[in-house]
Amino acid sequence: MNDTRKISLYIPCYNVEGYLAPVIEAALKQTLAPDEILIVDDGSRDRTLEIAAKFPVTILKHERNKGLAAARNTALRAARNELVASLDADCAPQLRWLELLSEPLSDPNVAMAGGRLIETALISVADRWRKAHMPQDWGDTRLANPRFIFGSNTIVRRSAVLEAGAYDESMRTNGEDVDLSLRLRARGYSLVYEPTAVVHHLRRDTVSSVLNAYWRWWFSGTRAYPKGMRFRSVLGYFLNVHMPSTFAQLVRDDLRARRFELLPIDLLALGYMPYRDCRLYWNQRVSPAAPGISREVHAP
Repeated sequence: MNDTRKISLYIPCYNVEGYLAPVIEAALKQTLAPDEILIVDDGSRDRTLEIAAKFPVTILKHERNKGLAAARNTALRAARNELVASLDADCAPQLRWLELLSEPLSDPNVAMAGGRLIETALISVADRWRKAHMPQDWGDTRLANPRFIFGSNTIVRRSAVLEAGAYDESMRTNGEDVDLSLRLRARGYSLVYEPTAVVHHLRRDTVSSVLNAYWRWWFSGTRAYPKGMRFRSVLGYFLNVHMPSTFAQLVRDDLRARRFELLPIDLLALGYMPYRDCRLYWNQRVSPAAPGISREVHAP
C-alpha cells in the first residue's frame, strides 16, 4: 500500500450530538491521516453542528433532511480525492482503521472495501437484541466479493461510484449500501470485506428504536411495497412473511442460543412489523423538494 495517497473521509450526520465527538476524535488520530474530513449535516435539529464546528473539518449542510443516500452523494461531489472513506456518525474507528481499509484499493479493479463493526454499547436488552439480530459485518475472515458491503464504514473509488450512478436517493435511511454494491458488481468491479479494519459501534437503543431500525432494514432489503399498494398486501405480508418467517426465525435463533431475555422483543416484533406496514400504507410517501447545500470550513 502507498501511504502517501490522499484520502477524503466523510461522516453523514442527522441528530447525532450524543456520538459525533468521539468519532471525529478517532478519525483525527488515524495512523493514515485523511487528507480532509467532511461532515455532512443532513438537517440536524440538535447540537450536531455546534459539536462539529469545534474540530478541523469541513461542514456541508443540507438545510432540510434529505436522507442518508443524499448525504453520501453530497460528500462524494464535494470530496477532492479519488479515494473517499466514510464513517457512520456512531462508529468510532480503531487507530489503523483507514490504513487497513484502504489497502485493498491498491488493486485498481476494487471499487469498494468495508471494515468490521463491533458492538460496544450493550447496556440495554435492546442493544443486545441489535447485536444478535442486526449484525453489520461478515465475520473475522477477509472476503473478496461478499454479497454486499455494509455502509457503516467503507472506502470507495469515487469515479467508479459516480460511473455506477452514485447512491440511490430514494433510499433515505437504509439499503443504499446494498444497492450500490450490486450495481458496482454488475459493472465488473470487485468488493472487499477487510475484518482487520475495525470500528466500534457506539449506538444505544430502546425497544422502540431498535424495532424501528429492524423494520427499516427489512423494508429496504425487500423493497416490498410499490406505490399504490392495496391493503391486502399488508395482510399478505403479515400472514406469509412476518408470522411464519420473520418472527419464527427470531424465536428459533434466540432459543437455540439461549438468549431468553430477547424473546419479549421477538414477540413485540410480531406486532410492530405489520403496524409499520400499515403506517406506510396510510402515509403519503412523496418526498419534499430537495433543499440547497451550503459549505463551511473550520480551521484547526
